[in-house]
Amino acid sequence: MLIEARSVTKAFGAFKAVDDASVVVEEGEILGLIGPNGAGKSTFFNCLTGDLSVTSGSVHFDGIDVTRAAPEHRARLGLARTFQVPLTFESMSVLDNVTIGALLRHHNARDARTRARDVLQRVGLGPLSDAPAKSLGTPGRKRLEIARALASEPKALLLDEAMAGLTPTEVREAIELVRRIHGGGITIVIVEHIMEVIVSLARKVVVFHQGREIARGTPREVTGDPHVIAAYLGRRKVRT
Repeated sequence: MLIEARSVTKAFGAFKAVDDASVVVEEGEILGLIGPNGAGKSTFFNCLTGDLSVTSGSVHFDGIDVTRAAPEHRARLGLARTFQVPLTFESMSVLDNVTIGALLRHHNARDARTRARDVLQRVGLGPLSDAPAKSLGTPGRKRLEIARALASEPKALLLDEAMAGLTPTEVREAIELVRRIHGGGITIVIVEHIMEVIVSLARKVVVFHQGREIARGTPREVTGDPHVIAAYLGRRKVRT
């Protein structure tokens, strides 16, 4: 297994945003995390990446206990992430933004820029390398975040609503990009509200509600689960 969370709880005072959650992510798979707003998915996600410390429980990455490790230490081990709202260095060029990610593995600036250019080509931003990050629209910003994460040469990439705000056409293009990334040998964990994305990409899905896991299984299994339908999906039809 590549990522293992054991009995993770994250409390804010008396409120448990995540309550005794355990998830295993095998190397090479795509895991989807879904649930309604406030279900605890993003909080759990942030516990995996180290952006939030756990109240109790443990997180292991590639066999190493990273429960108390800082995000930058987890990044050096090979854990990369994106954010719901893209965090770009607005005044810097697209290339320089991605070079920052590449510097984690390539301490020589020239090597880092070469790596960054390669990644930008992979995500379709090559022609915009010299453009300022602030000139990009929503799709470009999201791809830029993915590119910066990929430039760090991760073993696992955690995508936090990477397709929110995209048009249906842009979503389809983003799904293909994620497939190509996964095809390159990178394990993926994806938090997403767009069920079509989860159904298209994930082979295993974990459903959160009120801080707890209420279901897990294949997309077909969880979308047919009455507890998931009641808590999250309602009666809308989801193609599997």
